[in-house]
Amino acid sequence: MLRTVLAGLKARPLRLLLSAVAVTLGVTFVAGSFVLTDSVGAGLRDAAAYETRGVDASITADRAALDDTTLTKARQVPGAAAAEGRTTVSAPLIGPDGRPRDAAATGLSADERLRPYDLVEGRFPRDSGEIALERTSADGFPLGGPVTVLDETGGRHPLTLVGTFSRPADSGLGGANLLVSQEMVHRLNPAATFGEIVVRAAPGVGQARLAADLQKALGVPVVTGKEAAARLLAETAPDTAGLAKFFVGFAVLAMVVAAMVITNSFTVLVTQRARELALLRCVGAGKRQLFGGVLAEAAVVGAVASVAGLFGGVGAAAALQAVAGQQTIHLPLTARTVAAALAVGIGVTSLAAAIPAWAATRVAPVEALRTPAGSTRAGRPRAIVAALLLAVATGAGALALRSSVDGGAALAVPAMAALLGAALAAGPLIAGPVVRTLGRLVPGRAAELGALNADRDPNRTAASAAALTIGLAVVTLATTLAAGVEAGRGRGLDEQLAADFAVTSVIMTRPLPATLVDTLATVPGVTATATRRSFSGDLGEYGDYQLTAVSGDLLRPTVLSGRLGRLGPGEIAISKDLADQTGLAVGGTVRSLRVVGVYDAVDGPGVDVGFALVDVTEQRRLDPAGESYDGSVLVKAADPERTRPALERALSATPLAKLSSAGEIKEEEAAPLRATLNLMWALTGLAVLIAFAGITNTLSLSVLERTRESALLRALGLTRGGLGAALTAEAVFVAVLGAACGLSVGIASAWLITEVAAGGGEPIVFAPPWARLGVLVAAALVAAPLAALVPARRAGRQGLVAGLSAE
Repeated sequence: MLRTVLAGLKARPLRLLLSAVAVTLGVTFVAGSFVLTDSVGAGLRDAAAYETRGVDASITADRAALDDTTLTKARQVPGAAAAEGRTTVSAPLIGPDGRPRDAAATGLSADERLRPYDLVEGRFPRDSGEIALERTSADGFPLGGPVTVLDETGGRHPLTLVGTFSRPADSGLGGANLLVSQEMVHRLNPAATFGEIVVRAAPGVGQARLAADLQKALGVPVVTGKEAAARLLAETAPDTAGLAKFFVGFAVLAMVVAAMVITNSFTVLVTQRARELALLRCVGAGKRQLFGGVLAEAAVVGAVASVAGLFGGVGAAAALQAVAGQQTIHLPLTARTVAAALAVGIGVTSLAAAIPAWAATRVAPVEALRTPAGSTRAGRPRAIVAALLLAVATGAGALALRSSVDGGAALAVPAMAALLGAALAAGPLIAGPVVRTLGRLVPGRAAELGALNADRDPNRTAASAAALTIGLAVVTLATTLAAGVEAGRGRGLDEQLAADFAVTSVIMTRPLPATLVDTLATVPGVTATATRRSFSGDLGEYGDYQLTAVSGDLLRPTVLSGRLGRLGPGEIAISKDLADQTGLAVGGTVRSLRVVGVYDAVDGPGVDVGFALVDVTEQRRLDPAGESYDGSVLVKAADPERTRPALERALSATPLAKLSSAGEIKEEEAAPLRATLNLMWALTGLAVLIAFAGITNTLSLSVLERTRESALLRALGLTRGGLGAALTAEAVFVAVLGAACGLSVGIASAWLITEVAAGGGEPIVFAPPWARLGVLVAAALVAAPLAALVPARRAGRQGLVAGLSAE
């Protein structure tokens, strides 16, 4: 039987090729996910080693104040070859566009071996009038040209760019992107002290001995260089577990789609080989041998595809890191990754082939040796299953809409799963009517033949479309939800912000000048201004919360109860979250302030309202220190476009001020969401690609199955082009069926999640992005003819005589 299996693999390599392609793509995703996850840790380890290179002992400021005196003492300790103080201060940079950018500066180490950065171009600064930029921050700044940085008070410091440097900027450790002299660091922030003192040992002095001598001389805790690197890794360890779950979730989706493709492919293969398998039964092969033979074929296909997918995953991880612009590409290939790739590939392929293999053993040998009858259509049991799943989806969805947010979310998951299951179960029931309708709507003989071929075996047509249904359902769900969140937050900002502009500080901890609101009020075209300041306020028995002090009425979040106009002395409006946490309601009091309203708000740069709103006159009562952060000035103008240049001129005297329009605030808020959506599109796109590989595979196997039929059509006058057009039409009809089901399931699921979330006050609305979804459907319809290219070419190359004589 083993020789029979090997002979079958040798005789039918092309029939198994596209099944192997589906497995390869799925395993590529799995392996790539693990490699990408491991690359984050590898990059962090390299960056930590880079940051602590040359460091034999480290003294940090978490337990002791570090200043020039401490540094001098450290340099005098026997065994210390060099010691450098490290400090990082905020130093906004004036960009080529004249607007300030957030940046940080650090002082140049005198000892070259203790510099955690490398020179790329030019040279390092030699005096206080020179600066070097991190190479990714130097765009737009010519070497030798002027660079202006701002100190903590907004004072300008013109410097000359003398070089660029590099460091592992994409590791998550962070770090300064400006390099200046130690003297300039103190000019930028006179109160700055060292955050760390690093020491290099003299030759022959070990790290442990140096650390002990330093601790004895300075009386402060000292760690070795190795311990400093380990501490740095522990403090900045990324959430690799969460990242792994994110990628593995999409890998599971890809493997589910691949499993459906494999199941469909082996079902077709077993059906085509029914007479061969029956003949084996007649000559003595048992059911177990046939079952094992088919599984052995699947295992071989899975093994070969897994190896190819493993290397494909490494390549995909490298490509994604390169596209992301990482300076260093990390490709750690661990035993876990290899074992997971092989186990998933072989296991999924074998399990997917088990159902058709078991079905092959149930057919009697004599019955299988007869001429195969036409395919059977879906019967009543499938209709009952589809109806039951639809009923479960409807019931769970109805309960989710009537439950709390947490309960509704828990019920929404089984509701969506049941809906997807109903769509897949009903596929064979609706495949025939759908393709027949499409065949009548599309003119031409090719469309008619394509519809007849697709309608011939609704089970196979539905199985080919099912993989596409799953992929498009996930893409549609993610796209619609992302659009709903974006639209909801945009609508919330429109309702909350009655101003046209928000002026914020580039340095969050540096408040804007108190006189700025009066200055902007005098700008021609400005009709109203208001001040907003965030601070940590004491709410008595309820504890400390982030509060916001406002003047005027340019901030007006959605009122859930009570009122929220212009707040006066002795009044406070609280957020829904604070009301839920404390039990406060309209009419209640806290710190002698009367609660006049409960609101629901959205966050945004310059418009965040925190847990509660009070008048600016009440800030002192809740925060005697009067320390504010994240302040802003809100501006309303009669004609925003004409007023903006005048506002920018008025702000020129305040370099730390950043002017943002309401549209720019919304765009800034939407950018991370769109980036996440683009990533999800790319990840889910692989599942869709696997689905189209399945369509190609099914059509290729159908071409082999219809060899005599195709030859007969050619003999009756159908051209090669006409035969290819019929296959193309069939592929398009399958894609339309899959896309329609996927869109329906995705949009319905998105509506359910939106309603459940909106019921809990989340800023989300049901607003399907029809343009994006249209692009998605158009891409699927364009990909369908591409999937039919190989089968169409194979069908056209078949000779008439050979085709008519085929069995």
